[in-house]
Parts: sequence; structure tokens; C-alpha cells
Amino acid sequence: MSVSRSSALYRKDGRWQWLLHGLAVLLLLWWPVWAGQPRFYLHLAIMVAIYAVLAMSMNLLLRIGQLSLAHGALFGLGAYVSAILSRDHGFSFPAAFLGAGIVTALLAGLVGPVFMRIKGVHFALLTFALGEAVVLCFIEFHGLFGGNNGFGDIPPMSASLPLPEGRYGAYLVAVCFALLVYFGLRLLYRREWGMIAASLQQNEALVVSGGLNVLSFRVSVFVLSAAITGFAGSLYAHYQGYISPDAFGFWTAVNAVIMNVLGGVGALIGAVIGAMLLVPLPELLRGLQQYQRLIYGLTLILLLLFMPQGLTALARSVVARVRIERGGQP
Repeated sequence: MSVSRSSALYRKDGRWQWLLHGLAVLLLLWWPVWAGQPRFYLHLAIMVAIYAVLAMSMNLLLRIGQLSLAHGALFGLGAYVSAILSRDHGFSFPAAFLGAGIVTALLAGLVGPVFMRIKGVHFALLTFALGEAVVLCFIEFHGLFGGNNGFGDIPPMSASLPLPEGRYGAYLVAVCFALLVYFGLRLLYRREWGMIAASLQQNEALVVSGGLNVLSFRVSVFVLSAAITGFAGSLYAHYQGYISPDAFGFWTAVNAVIMNVLGGVGALIGAVIGAMLLVPLPELLRGLQQYQRLIYGLTLILLLLFMPQGLTALARSVVARVRIERGGQP
């Protein structure tokens, strides 16, 4: 049976796709048990899952042609809201988690009707200013956020959930939420929403002529993206147990953009792949401390120069070429 025929059968029968997805989920959830719960790799996996959620929230905005530099601060806002609710007001982790998403969504809903009227560089600059203002609040309001001293003694997720102790419990929550976001957005992209988002980038006038309120659509995307970012911040805070303003600045948002560019903005899985590549990179370069930033920067420049469409686009082109060489269809 040719490769093209077998791939056609695979596409026709969606049950195989769900079976493979189910097996992948089981593998993700249980590999720490099989591997003896290695602390270092569990830590990396948790951070990859959290930052994959952040990258996927950025992917939502990139899909409609907007680049937000406030997402690092929104990530921090979710972290601080969740930490304050749980530590200072006795909220359980699920309640604090929901609170983090709601507050970040409210902020996006407040500024969205103004911000989303603007596109391109000016939108990026506006979100940069918003992000800097939010981080400045973290620093200046010592009584609420702890200032530069940070905010510690944040209860772990296992304090209010029936989870295994230690990192494995945090791993289960982070990976399950990352999977929920991935499959939820994947479903969203395949429906009418995805067609509208693609049309906005290609021909906005056509979308407007169809009667869609473009501003309301853009604002709703911004609000959803901010809510997911806030949820990611909550996971980060309760996993780390301590947060400070340094972790939520401009470069956090830039890293979320880079994750998407590395993996490929056009595919949601690209955001996940980008997180898997970018998050462990500082650890891999730890032995070259003095050259770490240089190697990091050069690696990114080379990838962006030679693979501007990301790794997912490269993989698709390779698969298409193999199919053509074997007599199939691309």
C-alpha cells in the first residue's frame, strides 16, 4: 500500500487519530512513574507545559495578526492574583486559579476596545506600555505584591487538591491543562472562528462586508488570550511557591513570540514545539555561562533566517517531498 493511500485511510477514519492522541496523553501522564519521577526532568517538563500554555495564548493573537508585548505582565498578573487569593485570603487552588483567569480577562476587556482598534507596530507599543505599567505596580505596591522582595509562601496545588505530593502532582495539573488548552484551541481553529481569523489577515475588508463586527471579534480574542495567560500564571505561582516582578517582564512576552516563530505560527502545535525547544535551552547551555546569551541569540538568528516558517512548515515540506518521490501526492 502506498504512503499516500495509507495516509488517506488515516484521514478518513478519525478514530485512529483519537486513539493515537489518547495513547500520547497516557504516555505524557505516566512516564514520570515509569521513569522513577526524576526531579530535574520533571521540573523541565512542568515548565515546558506552563510556557506552552503561554505560547498558545500568544498564538491566538498572532492568528489575527496582532503581537502583544503585555503577555509577560498578564502572566505575572495571573500569578499574583492567584497567589494573593490563596495565601492571604484562604482560597483553594481551583478558586484562585479561576480568579487569575477572570482578572486578566477583565483587564483585557477593559483596554481591548481601545487597543484592538490599532494594528501592527502601534498595537505592540501600546501593549508594551501596558505591560510595563503592570510590572511597575508589582514593584511599587509593596503591601499587596511584595515589591522587589517578591511574594513567597504560596500554597502548592496539592494543598487543596487530591494530588500526589511533590512535583508529580504539579506535573499532572500542568500537563492536563496544557492538553485541555491545546485540544480546545485546535477545535476552535477548525471551526468558523479559524476561517474568520485567517480572513482577517488576508482581506479584512471582505470580512467587514460580510457583516462581522471585526472590533468585537478582535476584543473577544484578546480577552480569551489574556484569560489563558492568567491561568498559566496561576500554575507558575503555585508550582514555584515564590514569584517576583523579574519573571514577568518584557522578555517573557518576547520568548512567547519566539516559541511560536520557532515552531511555526501557522500551526498550534508549533507553539508547543517552540516551548519544548526554548525552555530547556538555558539549562543545556548552563556549562557555557559566559557565552550563554551569545549562543542563545545566534541559534535563534540562524533558525529564523533559514526556517522563517518554523519547524512545522519544514516538517510538512519534507513529508510532501518524500511523498512526491514515492509517487504519491504532496
